[in-house]
Amino acid sequence: MLYTGQGDGGFTRLIGGAALPKCDRRLETIGALDEAQAHLGLARASFHATAWAIAISRVQADLRLLMAELAAPGTAGAFLEEAHTERLEADLHVWDAPFQGFISPGEGMGSAHLHVARTVIRRAERQAVGLAQAGEPVNPRVITYLNRLSSWLFALALQVDAGEADTASIPITSVA
Repeated sequence: MLYTGQGDGGFTRLIGGAALPKCDRRLETIGALDEAQAHLGLARASFHATAWAIAISRVQADLRLLMAELAAPGTAGAFLEEAHTERLEADLHVWDAPFQGFISPGEGMGSAHLHVARTVIRRAERQAVGLAQAGEPVNPRVITYLNRLSSWLFALALQVDAGEADTASIPITSVA
């Protein structure tokens, strides 16, 4: 069954059974990650079965781990590993280009979706920082990953807009 009706009263349960109001900061953070997932899905659909699509799919899998980590407070480090961030950093080193200033997204549909996902990831990062500063359990790797992911999405969108050959511009660590 796709629904239980248990959330009709404005509460939902985390992994482990703790009930939280649906407006809780933790759920807002998880919701932002879910929203980013949807935008990444739109971007991935724009690229079909290319290396870019495969790399985006890998990031979507990482975001599922982040959501699980946030939905299971007290299990910090059980899902997300440093290797996830290192993979993003490896790509960023390959795509390294000097910052040319602020841009106006919209050169193409795929890159526009990447930019929307990037801004949603930035929001999730701010929310995760707020959780941590409020004393809530948050794996610091989550915040680092989100920070790096927003840079990764920006860099990938620039690659897409520049018409870079996707198979040449994504290192094997992202698509393996």
